[in-house]
Amino acid sequence: MGLFLVVLLGIGTFFVITQPQLRSVFGLPPKLDEVNTAYKVDVKVAPHTKSAQVSMTIHTKNDTGKVQDRIYFQVLANKLKDLKPLKGEAWERYLGDSPLPGGLDFKEVTVNGEKADYSMKDTMMEIPLEENWELDERIKVEMTFDVSVPRTDGIFSYNEGNIYFAGWLPTRAIFNDGEWYMSEFIPIGDTSYNDPANYDVTITVPKSYQIASTGSERKDPEIEGRNKTFYVKAEKVREFMMSVLNRTYEHSNDEINGIKIKSWYTHRTKFGHKIYHYNVKNVLRYFSEKYGEYPYDEFEIVPGYKTLIGMEFPGLTMVKTEYYGSGAGFFHTTITHEIAHQWWYGVVGNNTFEDPWLDESLATYTTMQYMKEEFPYVIDESIDFYLEKTSEFEELTKEGHSITSSTKDFMDSNRDKYGPLIYAVATNMFYQLEQEIGVDKMNEALRDYYQKNKFGQGTREELIESFKTVIGPEAEEYFSKWLDDKQPVKLADIS
Repeated sequence: MGLFLVVLLGIGTFFVITQPQLRSVFGLPPKLDEVNTAYKVDVKVAPHTKSAQVSMTIHTKNDTGKVQDRIYFQVLANKLKDLKPLKGEAWERYLGDSPLPGGLDFKEVTVNGEKADYSMKDTMMEIPLEENWELDERIKVEMTFDVSVPRTDGIFSYNEGNIYFAGWLPTRAIFNDGEWYMSEFIPIGDTSYNDPANYDVTITVPKSYQIASTGSERKDPEIEGRNKTFYVKAEKVREFMMSVLNRTYEHSNDEINGIKIKSWYTHRTKFGHKIYHYNVKNVLRYFSEKYGEYPYDEFEIVPGYKTLIGMEFPGLTMVKTEYYGSGAGFFHTTITHEIAHQWWYGVVGNNTFEDPWLDESLATYTTMQYMKEEFPYVIDESIDFYLEKTSEFEELTKEGHSITSSTKDFMDSNRDKYGPLIYAVATNMFYQLEQEIGVDKMNEALRDYYQKNKFGQGTREELIESFKTVIGPEAEEYFSKWLDDKQPVKLADIS
């Protein structure tokens, strides 16, 4: 009897302490208290063929506010299955000189264990539901599919030693303003518009390969025969990105305020990586103090890409390999901007298709703040650029373009207006306000915006409301002049 009680006590204690592990072991559905969706992914990567096999279980809750008879998933990677229709300057630059197609081939899709009929329209998967999806009801969607990694100069591709899986997993579409949002994959700007979700990912690769990814390893990798399996968990992230790296990659480890930092490099990027690694610690500390704590356990930086200077993902950023040797000043600005996106995109999300200015200008402005304090000699040239482009505001906004234009509005012939309007003029809107009210009040407003919209979707209205809280109702007219009237004004000019 005594032994039996001890065993029961032991079991009870074990259950309390390791309930998440028990959920995994006994197949209990994951909790959806703070997110609407949880993904369990099992991926086996074949680096030599640039391919993978994936099985994925998705638990998702109807938090749309209405009964649904169907559900949608974004399958952005499938934009690259057929390259022939992808025409124009922007696509040519994104695809590179010798592109090869790739994407996802679905084997089976089920809903609550029953085979589902689904259809694809561009990059959106529609799954009709046999029974109505009631409010707050959970459903389980399972998918099996093969991945063929395309060869491009973009974010879902590969180089000689690095396969970068970005925008590759199907994600539940966002429901807002009474409808499902139909996302697109376009070759400029950011392709990610997701609600935060939880990911539990098992990744199997040949044992000579390594993994850099969103999230943290929940236990040590296991080696069996010729393969190595990694177990990664990421909570409240907007997407899951991973790089499969060959043995030529090494990494430096560090830690700041309990955050593990891992900087990857090869022999050709060894010098540049030291500069990045040094700056990552300082930037994570700075942004955490100014706007709110970095909410994840790890941050990784990986060299890669050909087209993009850098690209942000939750807990990870990739930077163009060639820029590791381009000079310290440019290094600092690049990595600071990408880390800033952990706050303005990662934690505070927004519709990056419709309102690219909202996260990009905040990331650029807060980068400028850091650089003014740490490397003022580097940022002066950037400020001159912001002022120069603001003087061209009227010319840039001809044909209807503005700071608030959607990313799609900047395709092809208008692509040269994207950077000046989104990164320069929109950033100067914040910088000019700072000149009048000071850095402390700017950061007070941004802290308010961050805290109120943490793990949500920030909007223009919510950003302005935070500034109204700090500096008064005139903030609304100030932003309206820049955003709607396309007029650069000073706060003092507003009566």
